[in-house]
Amino acid sequence: MRKALIGSILLTGLVFAQPKIEVKDAWVREVPPTSKMSAAYMVIENKGSEADKLIDANNNASKITEIHETVEGKMRRVKALEIPAGSKVELKPGGYHIMLINLNKPLKEGEKVEITLKFEKSGEIKVEAPVKKGMGGMHHHHKH
Repeated sequence: MRKALIGSILLTGLVFAQPKIEVKDAWVREVPPTSKMSAAYMVIENKGSEADKLIDANNNASKITEIHETVEGKMRRVKALEIPAGSKVELKPGGYHIMLINLNKPLKEGEKVEITLKFEKSGEIKVEAPVKKGMGGMHHHHKH
């Protein structure tokens, strides 16, 4: 009884000011078989009352996973991506995205990539992202 009471007090304390992260519409770009990298896109929504940060990611399709931002046609790595309380951040071509570097094998449309997103406060969230063709301007996007 005492343990249950302490547990419910702890849980109640956490519920009030906490991020509530939801990840939607995740997908990974299909790339030519010769390409060693791809990118993952998604919408990260924080339905909570406290901001959170995407601080890391990994996946089962590549050796290296990095959070990137495209600025003036150039990609750069970002250490963390702020997800404000009550707001959403869209990872999309030409903006923020997750780079999958040194692919284990070519990705084909219809396959799924398992991505684990690591948040500062919300911990790890696993996402299954289908591989899709094209979906807009990747070609101008590779000036590293």
